[in-house]
Amino acid sequence: MRHMQRWGLLAIVVAGCEAPAPTFTLGEPPSEPADVATLAAAAVQLHLVHQPPAQRFLAMHAGTWELDFDPALGTLRSLRGSGFELPDATTEAALEAAARGFVAEHADLFGSAELVAELVNDGVVMDRPRALASIMFAQRHRGLPVIGGHLGLTVSHGRLVLVQGAMFPVGDVATTPAIGRAAAAAVVRVVVTAPRRGDHDTARLVILPERSPDRVHYRLAWEVTAWRGERQAVVFVDARDGELVSGHDANRYDYGGRATNHVDERTVGDAVIELPAAHLRLRSARGATITDATGAFAFRGEAGPLIVNANLHGAYVDVLNLAGPNATFVGMMRPEAPYALEWTETRSTPEERDVFRAVNTTNRFVATVFPDLPWMQHAVVANVNRPHTCNAYWNGSSINFFIAGNGCNNTGRIFDVVAHEWGHGFDAHAPGAAIDGALGEFIGDLMSFVQTKSPLLAPGFFTNGKPVRDLEDPAFECFDPKKKEVHAAGHLLGAVVWDIFTDLERTGFTGEPLKRLMLRPIAIAQTRRQWYGAMLAVDDDDGNLANGTPHECLIYNQFKAHSCGGTRWPGIPAKDPPHCAAAVVPRSR
Repeated sequence: MRHMQRWGLLAIVVAGCEAPAPTFTLGEPPSEPADVATLAAAAVQLHLVHQPPAQRFLAMHAGTWELDFDPALGTLRSLRGSGFELPDATTEAALEAAARGFVAEHADLFGSAELVAELVNDGVVMDRPRALASIMFAQRHRGLPVIGGHLGLTVSHGRLVLVQGAMFPVGDVATTPAIGRAAAAAVVRVVVTAPRRGDHDTARLVILPERSPDRVHYRLAWEVTAWRGERQAVVFVDARDGELVSGHDANRYDYGGRATNHVDERTVGDAVIELPAAHLRLRSARGATITDATGAFAFRGEAGPLIVNANLHGAYVDVLNLAGPNATFVGMMRPEAPYALEWTETRSTPEERDVFRAVNTTNRFVATVFPDLPWMQHAVVANVNRPHTCNAYWNGSSINFFIAGNGCNNTGRIFDVVAHEWGHGFDAHAPGAAIDGALGEFIGDLMSFVQTKSPLLAPGFFTNGKPVRDLEDPAFECFDPKKKEVHAAGHLLGAVVWDIFTDLERTGFTGEPLKRLMLRPIAIAQTRRQWYGAMLAVDDDDGNLANGTPHECLIYNQFKAHSCGGTRWPGIPAKDPPHCAAAVVPRSR
């Protein structure tokens, strides 16, 4: 599971006795390192592909393959191509066995047999009607999580077509800490906000890889998660000497009757429209029921009046108002007349209604692509009217929205913001780990624009009507490795995928197939570099990526077109696929 949350600007101060205390500032969440395209880097790739591990794979599996190696580790990080048949992998257990068999057979490609033995199953998604399955492994060294260590395999039409990941040869790093869990937590308590009643800290021992351009150093560390109210920070403490190594803000910010819901169409200032209050839980003396997709409901029982009550709680979201009483309905039903339950200003606030609608709509929209993901079947807590402004966040267990003020509207009233924060929750429970924070921000935006079909993310976030981001902003048209802040780096990928999305719609590729091509890569890609290959694997129709996929050229041409800043998008081929025409230039904005 991807366990990363994000929390906004926060500096934490190290206490001192004499000199002014130095500051320890929380940085960005973990993110994928960007390669620098040089002749030397190309020479490293060429050298590694001619080494015995790669040559043995190519000799065993005929066809056309693209191999990409991690320059610092010297091991495979991406493999895609013609595909080859795996043993029967029609069940999750069989897929895991077949995947493990392949990785063990080519252990030298990934490092060593010892490294392969460190893989543990971190999630499987089976899409049997479309003959697509993916499995994600996480790396555990002597039982300890290795931060960023993962390997994902994708099978299309019974053939293995894509392998992506990074495995770290931790070697002889001692795994017995010199300082204990309590001591590590005490170090963190010195530099974060003092805990209050109900706050708590947790810690787990991990292996923390630290990259330089040409090597990786490994550190035994305590990963301390500090909860302060609804807020959360993650800090790494060296397990040998108690040194504060790094930390990041860990909340994901960004911005016989029928029930109906009066909501803003998309954002503040839009027309108020009436929609079914679907998946709403109602209670009575004769039990409870949940409305269907049309808002319809019924209670069975004896004749006579029946008192019914409800809050904006349902199958997929429980909305809580932190600035006043929760939305409440109490009414009396009679068997001889259909009852109309309306959520309006008299029973609820606009932000309560808007959040209830947006979460239900997004959950059901995504459910057709991921019908078996357990998290989708449970109600997420949604807190509205937090006493802050100009933001919203996912904190690992709930989505949270702020009141209006300081030039911003109430963030619970903006569909895009709710979809984005719900997307962080979904991403946290999809297969895989939180390796690339920018990919997480992109996924949040993806949940919005695939539904709204608009490049403007959260219009009406500001009281002047402006959005938070514009996927057609020229400043994000060309890939730029210098853009490292997670929202900006995610925006770069959003610009590419938005253009792919609109190009596909223009070709007539729409509806459920388009939705699947946009969302299904979430369970395959763990970094932005891996998104291109993941899209091809989802698009594949014959278990062979080397002969092209139905939309490969369209996808590739947009990634190439957005490589206009002198740096190619990570993960795309070094040369144009032979069956694709020359790449188009970016459309003018």
